[in-house]
Amino acid sequence: MSQEFKGLLESNRVQAELRDFEEWFKKYGEHILEYEESKLVIRTAWLARVMLDEGYALFPGQEEGVRTFVASFIADKLRGLGVDPRQVTRGDLHGTRQDVVEVVTRIYPNVQQTDRPSVTSILQQELAKPPKVEWVVVPALRVERSRARPLVALLLTLLLSSLLIILLSR
Repeated sequence: MSQEFKGLLESNRVQAELRDFEEWFKKYGEHILEYEESKLVIRTAWLARVMLDEGYALFPGQEEGVRTFVASFIADKLRGLGVDPRQVTRGDLHGTRQDVVEVVTRIYPNVQQTDRPSVTSILQQELAKPPKVEWVVVPALRVERSRARPLVALLLTLLLSSLLIILLSR
């Protein structure tokens, strides 16, 4: 690692990001390495971006040297945390700056871009699937009703209403 770029590590922003990265990895590292190594690549890319931005500001005109320093420093940091960078093979680098991608591929030489399916391909796959729910047909219950019942109810209502009117009018 080049000694001339060590001043980059004294930046408050770089120190804060390094501290956050180490805390994050100590908290989730075992799970990340086992199941979601692409998240490690994303987090490493963010750390590399912060370090590159600070390095470009501190050492103008020495961009290649800054990229080399950042890549070797982060790779050493990962080895110190127990990560073999050659074992990491998947990462999501969509939309990442080219210089950051270059540094990340130096850190993880075997990393491959994870595929992101397009929205149209997802919709086509979903529409091609057979429906999961089958319609249930319930046989209609046949209820026989007497036609005389409503007429009887109407006549009783009229009779009671008339009786009530007669009693109240006296």
